[in-house]
Amino acid sequence: MRTFATVLATALLVLSQHADAQSATPRQQFEAGAAAYLKEGAQAAIATWLKGSALEGNIQATSQVNGLRQIEDFYGKAESYEVLAEHKLSERSVVVLGVINFQKGPMYSRFQTYKLANGGWVTTEFKVHTEATQLFPNSAIYGR
Repeated sequence: MRTFATVLATALLVLSQHADAQSATPRQQFEAGAAAYLKEGAQAAIATWLKGSALEGNIQATSQVNGLRQIEDFYGKAESYEVLAEHKLSERSVVVLGVINFQKGPMYSRFQTYKLANGGWVTTEFKVHTEATQLFPNSAIYGR
């Protein structure tokens, strides 16, 4: 399980800031891919999160689908998602903590979003893991 979790932790993706990939809010940036995951699966989620980025269509980036499919093999089908918290880092940078709930367990996620000069938000980095302690600050897990 440790190796499995380590593989998932490598799902770091650095995205470009193209206007056609932007959402109105950081929360919507996460939710768009999560909704695509529920409806169409891992490939649709990654495609949604990468849309318009420099990594769109990149073999290394799209191979992250395999990591998400490993979670499906372990936990079953994705059933729902939640935004757990949004942390404002600066006027133009927000981290969104979320979870995608599967039949037998959760996949936690941390998305870094950035506000473009035109007001839209894009994802600049994200990570997923089956262990919350590997992604979230202690205060998000255990309280203050």
